[in-house]
Amino acid sequence: MKASTILLVYTYFQQPWKMSSGDEVRIHSILSNIAKSYKAKVIIFNISPLVRDFKLKTVDNVIYITLPRRFYISVSRIIRWNRHYDYNLLMKVTHYIDEFLVAYKLRNLLSRTKTLMVFGTMSLFSFMVRRLGARRTLIIYDPLANYAQTLYMVSRKNFLKILRYGLYLALQKLEIRGADIVLYPSRIDLENAQRMFKPKKAIVIPNPAPVCYESVEEYAKYRSKRTDNDRPYFILLAGGKWRANEEAVKITIEVFNDLPSEKFKLIITGPWQDMKKHVKNSSIELLGVVPREKLKELLATSDYGLAPVFSHSAGTFVKVLAYIFAGLRVIASPYSVMGLNTTYYSSKICIIRNKEEFSEKVREVIDSHGLTGSEKPQIKLCTELYRDLGDSLFLIIAGFDERHLKGVNPR
Repeated sequence: MKASTILLVYTYFQQPWKMSSGDEVRIHSILSNIAKSYKAKVIIFNISPLVRDFKLKTVDNVIYITLPRRFYISVSRIIRWNRHYDYNLLMKVTHYIDEFLVAYKLRNLLSRTKTLMVFGTMSLFSFMVRRLGARRTLIIYDPLANYAQTLYMVSRKNFLKILRYGLYLALQKLEIRGADIVLYPSRIDLENAQRMFKPKKAIVIPNPAPVCYESVEEYAKYRSKRTDNDRPYFILLAGGKWRANEEAVKITIEVFNDLPSEKFKLIITGPWQDMKKHVKNSSIELLGVVPREKLKELLATSDYGLAPVFSHSAGTFVKVLAYIFAGLRVIASPYSVMGLNTTYYSSKICIIRNKEEFSEKVREVIDSHGLTGSEKPQIKLCTELYRDLGDSLFLIIAGFDERHLKGVNPR
């Protein structure tokens, strides 16, 4: 990619640079890697109900321009709506109107740009900008995962979910057909999507880990803060407010509530402070959303990473990747490691298939702690993360540079 290249991006996530969910980790990591490794000027437009005018912010060489959700803001004033949390009912109802208003506002700019990336499973932005005149623009769409798989699994047990699944399927087809290249985080997602949607071209870009260590010395600095080695430390990176994460938090609290408090320590991160009412054990701590440096410390001082997700969820869980990069042993469900090379990581991962197996494994770990020699953690450094992500992104960069050099216009 030439140094003068400008890459325009759109997503409906409010503050992707905070990386408070796996989707936001994926968005910001991919874009910051492109900005740093390929010397591109990356400008991302995102929308939020928290701003009344555009707001500019630069993070890791990525320029974020946040635009207001004007229709949502107007309706919420009229009906006096004050539930402004992510993905509330009004936000869902007004979503596509706000997305269209942004597409219309940017139509002249987008029709002249060479390349546009779009992130978000519930987006119709690619479809809209095509209809607004962006015929020659190369559009790369990342739905973050093939969530149609998850909706299909749920719809088999709930008639109302069948209608939701059908609507999602129709909208997703429109968005994918508006894109030239579609990205998926795993081979499983890609193969299922190819059967369901038949995209023009699809590429696997694996999910990146949310945190990593720059050196062994940095890891050792954080690890040295662990002073209590008489009991195992467990950590659950619970992620954003999704059903699968909520179930993981509830199950984990239920399992650890019944254990002797002096035998373990459990840390849960993420926006789940409302779950404190279920905690009955003093060794369970819910820390909320923590900054990246604190997350490095928590991972370095832990022994086991937890991922008890027993409901189908597309993509690959970045929490498991974080555990692996931090050298933790992992207790995870099959859904949590879907899309990962479990053969490569088999020595690190213990698979549990239900709550009972999860409880048994945790008790086994606690009972056996200290009976065997301590194992030196095998961490994966940031250089490996950057290299792997860079190798994958090269497929995209080479693809759209070649397209523009040839001046191809498939439409």
